[in-house]
Amino acid sequence: MRIFLLLTITLLTITNIGAQGVIQLKTDYGSDNNELHELMRFQGIEKITLSFEGESLKGKDYAFIVKEFTNGRLEQTDTIIASSKSDYISKIDTNTFKVDVMIKTRLDSTIKLYAKFNRFSVNKIYDVEKPKDAYALHDFLGANQSLEIKDNTPTYVLGYFLPYIDKETGWKMYCEVSGSNYAPEDWGEQFNIPNYFLVEVRFY
Repeated sequence: MRIFLLLTITLLTITNIGAQGVIQLKTDYGSDNNELHELMRFQGIEKITLSFEGESLKGKDYAFIVKEFTNGRLEQTDTIIASSKSDYISKIDTNTFKVDVMIKTRLDSTIKLYAKFNRFSVNKIYDVEKPKDAYALHDFLGANQSLEIKDNTPTYVLGYFLPYIDKETGWKMYCEVSGSNYAPEDWGEQFNIPNYFLVEVRFY
């Protein structure tokens, strides 16, 4: 009986430690306000709210990084924010963390990304060649309700990309890309996508 009790306590402890190191990501698209949602669609603005939750979040620093891939190669890496490198940005002080991301392709062949954190926001502008097709913003949850992110593990959470053109039908496909089993770094080669952006997050 005593051995069984010790074994049970050990298993519960191990399970609890493992759970504390995992962060769950859930996403929400667009706006709850129908009029605002339609206005954003008219303006070509896409919005996703990233909601992170986990006991291990509290006390963590965080980094958000954008990677641009062109013709199958990494073109540039841009840090949106790295809290540990700023004297004005605090560590996460709760077990929840939320970020609003808005993005659009503008007529001057630039992409504008807006990321709103708890007490501040960041704007980024990226130059692109005039695209023949529209970019689309997708998360990496697929058919799942959430995505697991481990502590101190860089994880892609968003992709903003041109479509895959099916050779047989000529259809423009997006979900087939973000929902595929290919590594996001390989999208350019596997789907012949000339340009796309990935948003990577890390908690440490």
